[in-house]
Amino acid sequence: MNTAALILYYGFARYLPKSVTPVIGKCAKAFRYQLCKRLFQSCGKKCNIETGAYFGNGRDISLGYKSGLGANFKMLNRTVTIGNYLMMGEDVLFLGGGHNYDRTDIPMGKQGGKEKTPLTIADDVWIGARVIILPGCKEIGEGAIVGAGSVVTKDIPDYAIVGGNPARIIRYRKAD
Repeated sequence: MNTAALILYYGFARYLPKSVTPVIGKCAKAFRYQLCKRLFQSCGKKCNIETGAYFGNGRDISLGYKSGLGANFKMLNRTVTIGNYLMMGEDVLFLGGGHNYDRTDIPMGKQGGKEKTPLTIADDVWIGARVIILPGCKEIGEGAIVGAGSVVTKDIPDYAIVGGNPARIIRYRKAD
């Protein structure tokens, strides 16, 4: 683990302004990218990690070419592999794992937690603002669009447009 990069990211770079902020935005974007290259399992070129993104120590995330993590993105108890050209809105949450609750003779909080949940996001995906992706979703297909405010509970097929709570297929993108 690159402790210095982790301290710099969470102590300073995470709080720098958005990449679209005049003058300092490009510098903030470049600085966050340089740190995340050292933290992530892999990080493609031309990626954008926006202000406020939280991803633990970074070892559980792989980010493809020209992909972005939106402002205030949060990843909890997941291992995530992201393809190329991911677009992501603000306040997106990838929630994994969970709590054991099968026994009724002891409190749920003392039954321990579940393993990290894997999530694979294919190429050319658009995830709207304030989307929540729950542990039941392990794969988002190529070219998929997830509408803003959706709660995703299961896998999304290629080129599907989904929305709602729980997210349901609205239609498929038109093939060329």
